[in-house]
Amino acid sequence: MTTQWSSTVAKPQFGPWLIQQVESRQYEGLYMMSPDTFRIPWKHNARRNLEDEDVKIFKEWAIVSGKIKENPANKAKWKTNFRCALEGQKMFKKIADNSKDQDKPHKVYCIISPQGTQNAEPIQNPIFIPQIYADQTSQNMEQDLYNPMETMCINQQDPVPQILDTLPSPQNGYPVSGAQFLQNNTPLPVQPPYTTAYQHNLPSFCNLEITINYRKTEVSKTVLDSHLVQFHYQCNPSEVRGHPIPFPSIEKLIDHKQIYYTQRLLDSIQRGLLLEVNQYGIYGFRQDMCNVFVCTSDPSEIQNPEPQKLRQNIREQLFSFEKYISDLREFKGNRRGSPDYTIYLCFGEKLPDGKPLQKKLIVVKVVPLICRELHARAQLDGASSLQNDNVSLQISHNSLYELINSLGPPSMDI
Repeated sequence: MTTQWSSTVAKPQFGPWLIQQVESRQYEGLYMMSPDTFRIPWKHNARRNLEDEDVKIFKEWAIVSGKIKENPANKAKWKTNFRCALEGQKMFKKIADNSKDQDKPHKVYCIISPQGTQNAEPIQNPIFIPQIYADQTSQNMEQDLYNPMETMCINQQDPVPQILDTLPSPQNGYPVSGAQFLQNNTPLPVQPPYTTAYQHNLPSFCNLEITINYRKTEVSKTVLDSHLVQFHYQCNPSEVRGHPIPFPSIEKLIDHKQIYYTQRLLDSIQRGLLLEVNQYGIYGFRQDMCNVFVCTSDPSEIQNPEPQKLRQNIREQLFSFEKYISDLREFKGNRRGSPDYTIYLCFGEKLPDGKPLQKKLIVVKVVPLICRELHARAQLDGASSLQNDNVSLQISHNSLYELINSLGPPSMDI
């Protein structure tokens, strides 16, 4: 509801007033993204689809500041006055300008200092998304569901072993772990895929299958060959550093709660996550404050789940080709089970946490196709996860016969 101010009421300080409006949740698109970061809808006045709700916060400031009398219907002037007041504040700093975004134009500001807010109401804790997948009531809340700003030549008879032997090892002077690159946060070296892979019809190390799921709904699936991939939602084109994989819109979803919470998460993703691939492994670089959790085993098969959260602005190894090759050798020799090669990236929710993967709002699955192919070749050579001691078939030899007899002769309608 629009506040009415008389000439006898003192004009409030802009900073504390704005924080109160953000916390009130009365304006569409205006809300806290973290305890110290918020977004403001910022649609250009020349847009044909400009509506009253798009300028509501600007008009409200015009009213409380007394400027509405001078410009009772000038939306552009309301916005100008608001912008001047905002830029004149030392307690706010603009950290992202997405005002040219076609779908959801907005700007993002962080609170530098709460000084001068003595007259304002205390800033409440950020609003967290409830566990819509829980068996409890919708009033139960979980911070980690939405807490994006915490701080959010092969032998034809036996192909696998020989190609594994062509891969680099520490003795060859290759940094298989990539640890030194993580220490100074410099980009990993990008080397061309091994010629061995091409000589024997194997995918390159950069050949990836990427699937995006919004809970049970598959919204995107693509295969690409790139050493650098960027998952994003509201990224400025000038900030895209790799092959762009934008998160799809929520138009395929039908559950209203899922739509609401998924959009909340998407709104917190800007530059998103960079994925780097070379012959040593796959690395992640979280650029936003939206939490991203990673798992390289089937989450449902992990007995004691310990969520692994990627640190912001730190390049971390998600998958080691060296370890996979070692595990694949063991698998082919029937000394271990099938090695995992799928990377699960969960945005805004803990993973693994004992809950089904299908219940997560946003999950990205990354499969290096060279690993899938090598795994298939190992199986063709006899490798199997099934062991004689864990297979017990329970089949009655007469079960089908007994079932047919139990049904009796077929009835005939004449």
